[in-house]
Amino acid sequence: MDTLFSKRRDYVGMVSELVFIAVALLFLFPILYLVMASFKEPGQFYDPLALPDSLYLGHYVKAFDKVNVMSGFMNTFAISAGSIGLIIIVSSMAGYIIARMPHKFFQFLFYFFISGMVIPLQTGMIPIFKMGVSLHLIDTRTFMILLYTAGAIPMATFMYAGFTKSVPREIEESAAMDGYNRFRTFWFIIFPLLLPATGTLIMLNIYGIWNDLFGPLLYLKNPAKMTLMAQVVQFKANNQSIDYGPIFALCVMATLPLIILFLFTQKYMMKGLIIGSVKG
Repeated sequence: MDTLFSKRRDYVGMVSELVFIAVALLFLFPILYLVMASFKEPGQFYDPLALPDSLYLGHYVKAFDKVNVMSGFMNTFAISAGSIGLIIIVSSMAGYIIARMPHKFFQFLFYFFISGMVIPLQTGMIPIFKMGVSLHLIDTRTFMILLYTAGAIPMATFMYAGFTKSVPREIEESAAMDGYNRFRTFWFIIFPLLLPATGTLIMLNIYGIWNDLFGPLLYLKNPAKMTLMAQVVQFKANNQSIDYGPIFALCVMATLPLIILFLFTQKYMMKGLIIGSVKG
């Protein structure tokens, strides 16, 4: 009986694994098609099932001729890195204080942060634009960094507060006995223990910031400050062409850094999510 049950369980596990592999291939196909199509010659481009005969680089050459790719990449990287850094600094300190201070003011502050998670972004477009004009920040990368930071702080603070509660208070008491003030205790002792939360936070936010199209098109006007995704749309709009080869090439160059980042950091993201679900 046990042998029969074991064989049945192995069969179910094998079928489940095959189903998961099929679903994974289904989700991976658009990415594979994007990469393959960017290397196809123009006469072969519109055949979705055909493999490229050779690595045709003409689409990439045309993309670099028409678009300042390096400028777009540096703008995207600067905005993403600045936003992620500011989110981590502000949210980690806010989450720590909220988790450690039982005062009602900090509890109110916590719920105030959480309330920002339920406010749709679209409701604030006009006030945000007017605020940017009044502060002379429209068409600046600084304004984009501040917008992304403000949008991510509620969730990030909630996450850091949950992780901080899992850190024993005895660690801080030992640090105080060694002469550490609260500032040094947090950055040199507590914050390193929150690295799983930090890694998870980076992975949850970097994709939205890097791939954002709406924000740069709305708040940036100078072509020299545009991000990669905005450049893709402007390339199509300015050329009024059905030549999608260079567009695919631009999409590959915009997507490749995120794919590499995911391959190197997926295990840390999963670790952070698991720890947060158990201890948070």
